[in-house]
Amino acid sequence: MNVEIGKIIGVVGIKGHLKMATSLSNRQNINKMNSVFFEEEKNLVKLNFIREHKGNVIISIKHIKSRNEAESLIGKKLFIKRESLPTLKEGEYYVSDLIGFDVINNIGNKIGIVKDIKNFGAGNLFEINQENNKTFFLPFNQDNIKKIDQPKRKIIANPIKGIVND
Repeated sequence: MNVEIGKIIGVVGIKGHLKMATSLSNRQNINKMNSVFFEEEKNLVKLNFIREHKGNVIISIKHIKSRNEAESLIGKKLFIKRESLPTLKEGEYYVSDLIGFDVINNIGNKIGIVKDIKNFGAGNLFEINQENNKTFFLPFNQDNIKKIDQPKRKIIANPIKGIVND
């Protein structure tokens, strides 16, 4: 299984540096990732972390040397093989693993399913799809998320009043 680590969202400068949106918690680990690839390609690329910038990261790819080459990568997603990821500690999980989990309120009623996880710069947000096909965003913090039960694929939530669409 492949895990998305980021998406190219822009180009910085004339040397082919790329701006990547990512949900990696330790962004300097980009330098340690050796099996990174674009979705439609089989060739591995070596990423180099340059710096953080406004909630994203600036990276370089060895064979990309110009702005023109870099611009062709905008919109492409980067992946890593699941088995290349470090083993997690107790209570840790990869955000991508939570997609598809049921979201249950603290009295046991299902309020939706995790459709996606977004980060617009202020932290991770669960995009929850309700049975009526309406969606809402639930901040991924201790106020809203009470427990994540990975074996049962459930998230126990106590959404702040007004967050859930009726």
